[in-house]
Amino acid sequence: MQTHIAEYFKRAVLVALISVLLLSFTSMLVPHFALGNPDTEVKVVPSNVQVLVGQEFTVYINVTDVADLYGWEFQLDYNPSVLDLTYNATFAGGLNTPTITFKDSTNETTGHLWWAVSTSYPTTSGISHTDHAIFEIHFTAISTGTSNLDLSGTILSDSGANAISHTAVDGSVGVQTLDLTVTGVEICNKHANETWTHSIYANDTYSGGDYYYPVNVTIQNTGTLSASSFKVKLEVYYNTTSEASSEQSISSLAGGSTKEITFSNVFHPTKTGVAGRYSLKVTVDSENSVAEDNEANNELTKNDFMVTVMGDINRDRIVNILDGVKLSLAWTAVPGNTHWNVAADLNHDDVINVLDGARMSLNWGSSW
Repeated sequence: MQTHIAEYFKRAVLVALISVLLLSFTSMLVPHFALGNPDTEVKVVPSNVQVLVGQEFTVYINVTDVADLYGWEFQLDYNPSVLDLTYNATFAGGLNTPTITFKDSTNETTGHLWWAVSTSYPTTSGISHTDHAIFEIHFTAISTGTSNLDLSGTILSDSGANAISHTAVDGSVGVQTLDLTVTGVEICNKHANETWTHSIYANDTYSGGDYYYPVNVTIQNTGTLSASSFKVKLEVYYNTTSEASSEQSISSLAGGSTKEITFSNVFHPTKTGVAGRYSLKVTVDSENSVAEDNEANNELTKNDFMVTVMGDINRDRIVNILDGVKLSLAWTAVPGNTHWNVAADLNHDDVINVLDGARMSLNWGSSW
C-alpha cells in the first residue's frame, strides 16, 4: 500500500514539474502584453475625409487612452492613383524626448508608409495620452475616387518593452468634383418662357412704366459633389460701362444638376447700337464662396443681340412699310395663334391691335 502511495506521489510531482517547465517555455515564446486600457486605439483622424480634386488636406495618426507609451510602430496603405503624398513626419508631443527612429520608409509608387519610433535613454518612462497625434500626413487629391487609409502592423510599447493591447481604426478619403458653370443666357418676353429671337427695343415701356426684358440664366454643376449657398450675378454693360446688375442666391445645386433662374428687373436698354452694343455678363458663384475644381468657367457673356428703335420688327435699323407689313400679318393674333409674332406686340399686352399700330406710327421713319 505504501509503495503505491509513494509511486502516485512521484508521478504527481513529475507532472507538476513538467507543467512548470512548459509554462516557462511558453512565456519565452509569447510576448507579454501590458494590460493597458480597453479603449486604447491607434486611429486615422479624421476617419472620413471628403475633398475635391486638387485640394490639399491633412490626416493624423492618433493614439488614445494609453499609459506609459514608450514606442510605436505602424504601416499605412493608401491609393496613389487618387492621392499624392506631399509630407509626412512624427508629431511633436507624441512621445517623451529624446527619440530614436528605427524605420522611416515611404513608397509613393505603391502607396505605403512604415514608421517605427521610440523614446530613448536617458528617458526611462513613457507618456500617457487621452488622445494625441503621433504622426502627421499631408496629401493632395489628384483624381476622383476613394482611397482607404488602412493601418497594419500597429504596435505600442510601454517603457518595459511590453506590447500594449489596442485596436487599430482605419480611415478613408473620398475625392469628388465640384464645378459650377453658366451654360446659357437667353433674353425672353415678359412671360420668361419664350426665347426672344427678335428685335429688342430701346426705351421700351409696358403699362406706362419701363419694360424690363427677362433674362433666363442656366447654370450647371458638372461635378459629383453638391454645392451649397452661392450667388449668381447678372451685369448689364453698354460697351464697357456698367448700367445695371443684380444677384440671386442659390441654396444648393446637386452634382450633375442644372438649374434655370430668371432675372426680371435688370435689363432695360436705353440706347440703340448706333454708338456701341449691350452685353449681358453672368457669373456663377459671384462671391467665390464655393471651392471648385475649375474657377475659369464661372462666367458667360452674351452680346449677339440687337437693340433697335421701337417698331423695327424686321431689324433693318429703320421703321418703314416692311415693319408695317410684319405687324399687319400678325393683326389680331394672341400667343398660341399661328400668325402670332411676339416682336409685333409692341406694347406687350399679348394681342396685336391698333395700340401696337399707333406705337409704330409714332416712330415711323426712325432709324440708327
